Amino acid sequence: MDEKIDPKKTVSFEELPMSNTVEQEALINLLEAKGIIKKQELLDEIRRLKKKIH
Repeated sequence: MDEKIDPKKTVSFEELPMSNTVEQEALINLLEAKGIIKKQELLDEIRRLKKKIH
């Protein structure tokens, strides 16, 4: 398991938040397109988790 990290495939610390956002949005779009989840269900769950944390 001595995998080397390709620096061309990594993102900088500054790019990380946007990269995560794009990846999450892509997953959400795919799940919605396949009828697995609705965006409103996701928003409701996000609100529920935020209340739990705060």
